[in-house]
Amino acid sequence: MTTQQQFLDFLSEIEPAASTVSSCSSAHSTLRSALRDDETFGKVHVNTFLTGSYKRDTAIRPRTIDGVLQRPDVDIIVVTNHSEEDQPKDVLDLLHTALDDAGYEDLKRNRRSIAVTLANVDMDVVPVIEDGDAYLIPDVELKGWLPTNPPAHTQWTVDVNAKAEGRFKPLVKITKWWRREHLADLRRPKGFILECLVEKHMSYNEKNYETLFVGVLEAIRDAYGSYVESGQVPFIEDPAVPGSNVLSNVTAAEFKKFYNKAKEHASLARKAKNESDSTAALKLWRQILGPWFPAAASQKAAANSLLRPAVGAGLTFPASPVLPNKPGGFA
Repeated sequence: MTTQQQFLDFLSEIEPAASTVSSCSSAHSTLRSALRDDETFGKVHVNTFLTGSYKRDTAIRPRTIDGVLQRPDVDIIVVTNHSEEDQPKDVLDLLHTALDDAGYEDLKRNRRSIAVTLANVDMDVVPVIEDGDAYLIPDVELKGWLPTNPPAHTQWTVDVNAKAEGRFKPLVKITKWWRREHLADLRRPKGFILECLVEKHMSYNEKNYETLFVGVLEAIRDAYGSYVESGQVPFIEDPAVPGSNVLSNVTAAEFKKFYNKAKEHASLARKAKNESDSTAALKLWRQILGPWFPAAASQKAAANSLLRPAVGAGLTFPASPVLPNKPGGFA
């Protein structure tokens, strides 16, 4: 059998390290200041704010590949005074130029953002314009502006976590870690889509993380088999953009691969939960969640295992900046 404390210890282990949070905080603050102070871009700059998993406190420890810690991802929203009359390509080009002028060399134009790669951090910089209480984001491929609302996503996670008495965000982290262990090369679904799936299918009365995670996998298995059989992708409404499907960019092939792994591991997880022999249960859970899953519970009191500041709250402006990292050295 597996204890609640083992899952609490596991959650503690997969949290981003303090050094990772510090790197993210320094990097994003330096970039945000550079955009604000840029002579040309400053004329369209209104403000900036964080979004994504670090802001929502659903981030997990970055992967380690061949002994090398991979870069964490930080998402930055840049509110501008552009208008819908401005072409998305022009908006992204202006942002790209400002970042280039600030000394960032490893830049990539994406469909709706500029990706910035540093030695220790990846940042996705997204320009938007205000649209009432929400925002519009430029889409180069569609040559238009689409609705989005990152602050509402952040508040949604806060509200759902409160409804779940603090267990939603930890359960999301377990699910994200599981996905990374087995579907790391799958482009989607991930990130916020997983948060929506967990919110839709978790129990709000259950307190045991083993039971909660088994329940999410089984609920996904039971809910979406017919979609996979018919080659379709289900509709899950964006909690911040009514009428929008968070799975809209997920292909049927991607969803099928995700579903099949969830179905397979729903059976394994149920077997692990019902296993009375602790050694056998551990073997199964490590097959599901990987070698970071603890062999035995620590002596810590369960109530203290997750008593740490929210990761998102830690991404503030630091005392010292992190300068752009140019290949071969940056003078």
